[in-house]
Amino acid sequence: MGSSIMLNGSDPVSSFSTEATNRLNHYYQVDNERQSFIHNILEKIEADSKKINELELDLADQKRSRASYQSRASTLENEVERLAHQLNKDSFVVVLIDGDGAKFADEFLRDTVAGAERAAIKLKQAVRENLRDTGVSQDDIPIIVRVYANLNDLSKSLRLSQVTDFDDQMRLFAERFTNSRADFDFVNVGKGKENADSKIRRMLNHYYRNIQCKKIFLAGCCHDNGYLHDLRDYTGAADDRLVLLETTPAEPAFRSLGFPLLRFDDVFRSEPLTNETKHSFSTMSFGPHSPVETPVATGPGPIARPTQPIQKPSTVVSPTAQEPRQSFTPRPTSTPVSVSTSSSVPPPATPEQPNAAPPRGPNVISSGNGGTSISYATAGGVTDFQNVTVKAPKPKKLPKIIYYNSDSYRIDSPTQHPPRTPAQASYQAKFQSIKPSVFCNDFYLKGRCKWGISCDKTHDAELTGPELAIHRYKARTSLCPAGPYCSDYDCYLSHHCPRAPCTRGEMCPFYDTDKFGDLHLTKDQLQPTTRWTEGLDLPEHIR
Repeated sequence: MGSSIMLNGSDPVSSFSTEATNRLNHYYQVDNERQSFIHNILEKIEADSKKINELELDLADQKRSRASYQSRASTLENEVERLAHQLNKDSFVVVLIDGDGAKFADEFLRDTVAGAERAAIKLKQAVRENLRDTGVSQDDIPIIVRVYANLNDLSKSLRLSQVTDFDDQMRLFAERFTNSRADFDFVNVGKGKENADSKIRRMLNHYYRNIQCKKIFLAGCCHDNGYLHDLRDYTGAADDRLVLLETTPAEPAFRSLGFPLLRFDDVFRSEPLTNETKHSFSTMSFGPHSPVETPVATGPGPIARPTQPIQKPSTVVSPTAQEPRQSFTPRPTSTPVSVSTSSSVPPPATPEQPNAAPPRGPNVISSGNGGTSISYATAGGVTDFQNVTVKAPKPKKLPKIIYYNSDSYRIDSPTQHPPRTPAQASYQAKFQSIKPSVFCNDFYLKGRCKWGISCDKTHDAELTGPELAIHRYKARTSLCPAGPYCSDYDCYLSHHCPRAPCTRGEMCPFYDTDKFGDLHLTKDQLQPTTRWTEGLDLPEHIR
């Protein structure tokens, strides 16, 4: 009966064991999860600990860096303050004057005692007065003045315009102006059209790049367009450091540049000199070797007069004999003559002079051809027995001329391609025969080479006249290094494109040059306005 009860019902012990086993397994699982959780926590704590250590190291490094940066920043701030103080302490203002264009007022130039000192004071006062309105108002800021001029030509121009009485008056003014202030200089650049201009351009660029230069006053550069291209490089700046001083009326193009345009009428002339408006040749005087027309005698008879009229002799008194004698007043002619003294014995007749008659009388002049003679006493007032030989020299070469347009650009004479002649082939053959050498331009086109036998170019090849014309044309296809500002009377290169019209476009060497820009001049730009003649100190304004 008991057996039937166990079979039909559940065993309590077995049920408890199963439940205990399940609970134990659950506890095992919880313990494993707890162990895993604790292990994960420990790993995270360890990782966080390492990270904290790294962050602490980074923080310490940042602290050190920040301290270093703060120290450096403080040092740099002090340096910036020191430099700013130094810049403001050593700042200055410069006045650049083209003395050929800007002339000081007549009252200063005529005062040979204190004129230069008064001009320096007036100029300095005018500059300081202008600075008060521009933010550069330090009363003690240095003012540097540089005047560049061709002193010889300027002295002559002032004298010819009756501003000064003699040339040394301007030289004395320049010397005293230089010595009036330690920062004032009047520089004589000598003869040359571009001497003053080139110095002004160089000094303008130098001072403009110097941050200590707070203001630049540019005087004498507005009377023509020579500085126009250079000043365009300084447009667009927001600092207004460049100021143009107008003396004589400025060209309209300068007003469009946007620079402040001022006038110091108490310092400079406001009108051009009288001899700058139109140059005249009517006042030219002839030197002591001006040619003399002499009467001609044929044989022993009366003196025969030349077909052209001559100056009548004027009677003068000899300082020794106190007797009246005659002398001829020189008058210019196309062919000068030279006079040389020969021996007192008359020259014998030569085969070239079969009909030469011996001179009669004690005093004669021989013309050198055996057939003409005049009284020596009549010509020179001398009673000694001697002859004078009159010889006709070689005709004088015409002076060289250079033309410039209204922009002060040199204008070349038109050129044409040499015609096709046998000279083309002969020139090319000679050119090929001297390779790798080339013909010396100075030797063949100027007639002289400063290097002489040391020149590395060919001098010994003979070129005919037509071949020289071909070589000259080839030289005219090259740009002169001085460009449109060249003042060399013997220059054989071109100063603008010689082709009219030019069809080479951007391949032309005169197109958009680095130094002078595009040198393809318009029809109006090819019209000359100024003519310089070799041997004359002043130009002629031809329109």
